[in-house]
Amino acid sequence: MPSKKTPLGNPSREAIDSLRGYVYQIYQSALAWIELKDDELLYLEVAEDFAKVAKGELEAVQVKETARRVTINSKDIIATINSFVELQEKNPNLKVTLRHLTTSTIGKENKREHRIGDAPALVAWRNLAKAGDLSALRRALDESKLSKKTKDFVKSLNDEDLRERLLKRIHFDCGAPESQLIARQLNSRISKLLIARGGVHSQTQNCVDTILINLLKLSITSNRDERHVDRSSLEEHLEAATHVTLNRDVFETQSRLVNKVLSAAKSSETGLSSAGLFRLSPVAETPLPDALASRENDILQLQQNLESVGLCWIAGAAGMGKTVSARVLALKNGSDWASINLRGQSSEQVARVLIQAADSMKDFGLRGLIVDDLGWVMEPSVLDSLHYLVHSADRSDVLLVLNSSD
Repeated sequence: MPSKKTPLGNPSREAIDSLRGYVYQIYQSALAWIELKDDELLYLEVAEDFAKVAKGELEAVQVKETARRVTINSKDIIATINSFVELQEKNPNLKVTLRHLTTSTIGKENKREHRIGDAPALVAWRNLAKAGDLSALRRALDESKLSKKTKDFVKSLNDEDLRERLLKRIHFDCGAPESQLIARQLNSRISKLLIARGGVHSQTQNCVDTILINLLKLSITSNRDERHVDRSSLEEHLEAATHVTLNRDVFETQSRLVNKVLSAAKSSETGLSSAGLFRLSPVAETPLPDALASRENDILQLQQNLESVGLCWIAGAAGMGKTVSARVLALKNGSDWASINLRGQSSEQVARVLIQAADSMKDFGLRGLIVDDLGWVMEPSVLDSLHYLVHSADRSDVLLVLNSSD
């Protein structure tokens, strides 16, 4: 019987980090493919890791799954800014934007002259794209390790052009979810697409695997003109996952048998529902109790937390008024709020609903979301899904109120 002991080797020759990065890139490419519109193309390894082209616009994405913090002087950040200038130069007829998508978070530069005020340059970048004095950012860019071509490009622009042609065109999307969460997000979205086409959730994994393998093969195709996908090619995969080809005679025979069974059956109410687990309930449609305990100080503190970080967590035993407090808080904030109730659901169901809620936020245009009776918070799958929900709410500017028992 072969030994189960792992062979020894040189750890420095292991390609785990590189392979992890490639997997993350393929996952993110798959998500971008799902979001394509009918008139858009997604190119792989042509302009950055992947790029969407449509209506005179090129939206390129550089993907990194790294753990270290990044600053304006990080090698990857410098490469992205330089790449943008080169992409714009090579595609003068297209409006070029470049997204630096990374799991790394933003760090503060070591030297004060590289910061904007006392803030990290990458944090200030987004705000300065709207308004503000650009002199400190110009100095930071000039003292960075950017190429001479990029520095000359920056110097050639006045403040208005610098905002319009550089700051608004490069987006540093830092702190993105890691591979494990992206995989769950991808499964959730494919499941939703399959069910909408008459499929079932159990078909999801095979369909996802096929999509990922297809993207991987296209990414290494030698002909650059063939390294692209569109909406119709995605529909082919979804159709293959939800349809079975039958000989006409077999189909007609089965149809006759089914019709015979149906005609002999009595009409009855089964009480079953084919709807998924995810339910959004408008907060404004649920009336508050006629009598409420006075908790002005508690509500004020929750309101302050919500305004400062966009999130508050209400914990307490059953019957303590967590749900009512959350609804009062929502009504004080105005606009459209919704809630989901997770009472009695398994850890697997809770994790799945949180992913679905995160993916659906932008579709509903919510001001805020209440998650009631959040359980299983110590389960790894639920913690991962909760992290993804919080990240999605932050990116979508949606306020989040969580309720859970002690």
